[in-house]
Amino acid sequence: MNPSPKTAGLISFMFVFILVVSPGFIQPAHAQPVTDPVKPWIMPFDIGQEFQDDPIVEQPTQEQVYEFAWQSFIALNWPYLVSDDSGNPGQRGQPDGNANPIPIFTTPTSTQSPIVVWETYMVPPDVFVEPIGWDVVWSTPDFFDVESQLQSLRPPGYNGNFAPGINQPYTHANVPTGPVVDQNKEYLRYQVTLNQSYFNYISTFKYYDGYQQEIAVKKFLDNAWNPGGAPPCDDTSCFQAVPKGTEDYLQGQPDYARQGMVEIKAAWRVLQTEGENADILERYFRRRMRMPMPDGTYEEKLFGLVGFHIHRVTPFGHLPSTFEHVDNVELSFNPNDPLPLPPTPSLNPGREGYEQGDGEWAFQPWPAYPNGYEVDGLTGQPGLIPPPFTQGDPVLPKDQRRTINVSRSTPIPMAVQKINQRYQSRYRDSVWRYYQLIGTQGKSGTENNPFVEGENPNLGPGIPNTDLGPGIPGPQQSNTTNLVNTTLESFTQPGWSCARCHINAFPQGVTAFPPYESRFTPLHVMSFLLLNAQSSKD
Repeated sequence: MNPSPKTAGLISFMFVFILVVSPGFIQPAHAQPVTDPVKPWIMPFDIGQEFQDDPIVEQPTQEQVYEFAWQSFIALNWPYLVSDDSGNPGQRGQPDGNANPIPIFTTPTSTQSPIVVWETYMVPPDVFVEPIGWDVVWSTPDFFDVESQLQSLRPPGYNGNFAPGINQPYTHANVPTGPVVDQNKEYLRYQVTLNQSYFNYISTFKYYDGYQQEIAVKKFLDNAWNPGGAPPCDDTSCFQAVPKGTEDYLQGQPDYARQGMVEIKAAWRVLQTEGENADILERYFRRRMRMPMPDGTYEEKLFGLVGFHIHRVTPFGHLPSTFEHVDNVELSFNPNDPLPLPPTPSLNPGREGYEQGDGEWAFQPWPAYPNGYEVDGLTGQPGLIPPPFTQGDPVLPKDQRRTINVSRSTPIPMAVQKINQRYQSRYRDSVWRYYQLIGTQGKSGTENNPFVEGENPNLGPGIPNTDLGPGIPGPQQSNTTNLVNTTLESFTQPGWSCARCHINAFPQGVTAFPPYESRFTPLHVMSFLLLNAQSSKD
């Protein structure tokens, strides 16, 4: 198979962000390379720790962090248990231990992929309903037809915005987080889900009620600022930290759900099934979904997964990671690929003037827009970025939608590319060979790091970054200060990262930025979802 004139490129980049805090209560083990989990459908409990009763690694290497992210990705995307031996449907998040990873479907009738674990998690509007009389339970999924696998994508309800899956699901003080249009002039769509541990945390402490959050935060702060107090506040009526997996109220959960908090953000693009611009469907994990539109209408189309954020909390701390489809902004020819490449990336027109010479394809650089994007050929100018949709807004016809092109501002580190090659080869018969990790934002280096004595070549230089936290006083160390997903943070790539955004996430009742001191750690929840809670006080 010969590559088309636009098929050269570099390997895609995936992202993981991690902030490490001391476990303290577990005996450390020497860092060892992470092996394949015994049960790949169960997420590892922590870095270097497949299950909760395994010894924990005191200071993980960066390679172990990448392995942890990939193992989490595979488990979250493992087939869901549609029915057990008795014909009963599985619980939300329950994997099918007898299934195999999602294969590359090559038959014309296989237009959809099997339902996977994270798709059955709850979305914020499932949880943050009217708090008076709140009776939500974690049970079987009820939002799609198991027979047809048609899923109605529920609006994330993110941060109080309308965001019916069409606005990018994050916030930025100076940049609107509006819609993105792909090369087929179709809007990318977005989804947010949360796992059972996060749900049980919200349920146990009644944080589905914004007023209860405010009361708990006030009591916590009264204790933390009291010179005679003994922070952290041991009273459960004080605000509690998001779960890391060791909490008593989580120990009754099944083994596949015995991890700390997991929050998922997913990005989808409409797949063209016919015509001149038809997509190569087999390259995508895909789902037929009924999508709400801002004007109150719905559209039912086939979508392919193109972006995937994983925000996990473990005894080591907050561990966000991000993945993308390999065809998002660049194309990379692989002679062992069973499928052809598309003519262009999904989010930009690809290389121009790419000509053959002496039997080889002449190198031309991929598009590299100054700020990671361009709108109608322009970038970096006020008013270019499409504003967010609000309820009732009309959706423009395709021919009136602005042309948006996206490139990757920060290259994928070579160490990440090597891990990607390893897992893409390991899952070469699965659709997951077409996905890649973007990188890690890991706590790194030796300066001001209580976990490291002397130099550790596996950790990198350690870049001081005062925007990162929480948990340890003073400047935090990070292996990078810039890490984004091109489908989820398309317009804020330079100087942006998971930590730069999520460090601003607090429960309701926090009116001033808490200091980077251990006594204030529980307030640094690093998740914006609690802000969706309605208040019983209203």
